[in-house]
Amino acid sequence: MTVREILKLSRFHAAGAVWIVPLSGALAQGGRAIDPLFLLQLLVISVAAYVFGVVTNEIVDLPFDKKNRSVSTKPLVSGTVPMSTAIGLVLFSGAVGACAVFLFWGLFPLLVYLLCTIMGMMYNFLGKKVCGADVFIALWAASLCFLGALAVSGPYSITPLAYVLGAMWFFRLMFSNSVSGGLKDIESDRKNRGRTIPIGLGVRVRKGRMRYTGIWWVYELGLEVCFAGAILLPMYMGMVEYSALQTVLIVIFIGIMALTLPHISPRILDEPSREKIKRFTYLREAMGFGIMGIMLLGVAGWERAALMLFVPLLWFAIWVRLIYRSRLPTI
Repeated sequence: MTVREILKLSRFHAAGAVWIVPLSGALAQGGRAIDPLFLLQLLVISVAAYVFGVVTNEIVDLPFDKKNRSVSTKPLVSGTVPMSTAIGLVLFSGAVGACAVFLFWGLFPLLVYLLCTIMGMMYNFLGKKVCGADVFIALWAASLCFLGALAVSGPYSITPLAYVLGAMWFFRLMFSNSVSGGLKDIESDRKNRGRTIPIGLGVRVRKGRMRYTGIWWVYELGLEVCFAGAILLPMYMGMVEYSALQTVLIVIFIGIMALTLPHISPRILDEPSREKIKRFTYLREAMGFGIMGIMLLGVAGWERAALMLFVPLLWFAIWVRLIYRSRLPTI
């Protein structure tokens, strides 16, 4: 067992993306008043919450993963990290996250953090067993966004903009989990009798070709329409005003997201197409982060809003290179 294998188990390369979930809520609430110490507090709690959720998910999914050859190199599956270490990591990260929230911000944010943790645990235990359980991981992200807002100004003064961003995180996680992840793993999920949204909505693989249903397209595109609507809502409700530059950047980012759809919902499902789903999902999520940062320009300023786009990209690039010695994760 090595540190690299433990980092693989915890998918540490993606922790930077989790940090910007509560950051977005905090910026919507506090704007330019957010200081570097608060940013560091958010980072500690976000990494702890993420490691807790991811490693728990790896433990729960182990029976499924052992039957799936495409994930045979995962640390728990291959045995490079023992189960006792994984359980210890769950207990340690859970304790660090809860204690840090209480020490930094008090009792009420701790209750929200615990609610967030419960949502993540419900997904971990029900994700492959109950169709639609993806809603729990989406609620996990929305709760984490609200936690960032609560940490700034307390429970009774969350701004409408923070609620909008929480909804946007909900739609992003529903898409990345049930669409990108659900289609990529649909064959192994069906073989192992998993109950996922693509399977429940009638998506099938016949001789390597994807067979989509009308209700599936309504679901997939509906998530995108909801996300796009949330971009317009703050302007329509007078919460923010978008400059010409903001509008142009948002349109460009939405256009890039639209161009990824054929690769995330491929006609043929084979190993190269699965790799494409992974790559274009990373690109798509980066565009989503960027859009939320652009929306916050007016209240947070360029410096803090830019964190929404560049920190996840830099974190991902640096840690993937250190952990996997490549540009993309290999598991």
